[in-house]
Amino acid sequence: MKPLAIWVAIVAVVFGGFALTTSLLRDTTQVFVVVDSSFEMGPVWRRVQHELDRIDDRDHSEFALATARSLQTDLIHSWQSELTFVGIEPFAPCSLDGIGDYVEATEADERILITSSGTACDTTALVDWKIIQLDP
Repeated sequence: MKPLAIWVAIVAVVFGGFALTTSLLRDTTQVFVVVDSSFEMGPVWRRVQHELDRIDDRDHSEFALATARSLQTDLIHSWQSELTFVGIEPFAPCSLDGIGDYVEATEADERILITSSGTACDTTALVDWKIIQLDP
């Protein structure tokens, strides 16, 4: 019985060390997230924070966050470990012009747009973007 316990302990230490080493050496994924903050997002606006929380639950990722609307396109924050989205209210019509012009958009390993299925924004030009459509 004692040799079995020793063998199990050695295997646990070896595999635990392997898992720890693999986790520590893994590259960080950069995720650029854009939130459609047009007035058309009003009906689903309360669900945006929940979706951002779901996205930033990923391990080994850093995030940049921006908004998109026709009157302004704002970078909320550049690369950091979690998505921070405060003080933004839906305003103006939706426009995705310039969405890919951010430095963060070109650096990112993954690009995500959060929008509403009822929005007038045309997302067909967003090749290689993951589009999350929130239904009212």
